[in-house]
Amino acid sequence: MEVTVGLGFQAGVGYVYKNGLRLNQTIGDVKLSDAANGAVPVVAEVGYRVTPNWFIGAYGSYTHILTKENPYSCFEGWECAASQLRFGPQVQYHFSPTASFDPFVGLGFGMVILRNENSGPTQVQGPQGPLAANLKLKSSTRGPEFANVTVGGKWRLGHSLSFGPFLTATVGRYTTRSGDTTVTLPSPLPTTTSPLGYADDGPYGSVMLGVRGSWNI
Repeated sequence: MEVTVGLGFQAGVGYVYKNGLRLNQTIGDVKLSDAANGAVPVVAEVGYRVTPNWFIGAYGSYTHILTKENPYSCFEGWECAASQLRFGPQVQYHFSPTASFDPFVGLGFGMVILRNENSGPTQVQGPQGPLAANLKLKSSTRGPEFANVTVGGKWRLGHSLSFGPFLTATVGRYTTRSGDTTVTLPSPLPTTTSPLGYADDGPYGSVMLGVRGSWNI
């Protein structure tokens, strides 16, 4: 069995969703570049070398997203947090499995789950004028990762340990969005929770660059 862990930096282009109700109460798109300054993924793989050249297994990653203030999902002064999970099957071909440096290429597909939790002060219209309130938005957006391609290489550091760089490119689509918004008013006024509205799918692509180590167990 072969186990791999890695760390990198990720950047993306495309959309979280299109034609949806944004935080500023306008209908429109939210791009990845609107909401984030990149991300830091922790990646993992586990599988078997069915031959010295071929690896078959599964991949997964947890990504901490570097959120940024913007008028569509994270107002100035708000607390905003986001993370992403990826997982699925993968196959790799290793060109020089017995050499001191082994370049490889991998291909996979799977699922992606994006989670957001943003909260902060806002104003709502009351019977006698604007009222100070707190708004919390929680969402889970998921969809297929149609394909991911990884290229990299490993320097052999011993009989069972290797280490090297990798570059992964992905293409996917956020297709299902769920969650709610909660508005908390000053006591004794009630707290209200409502579901998120409909939004169109968000196609996207990303690139991840990092380093990883592998162990043969």
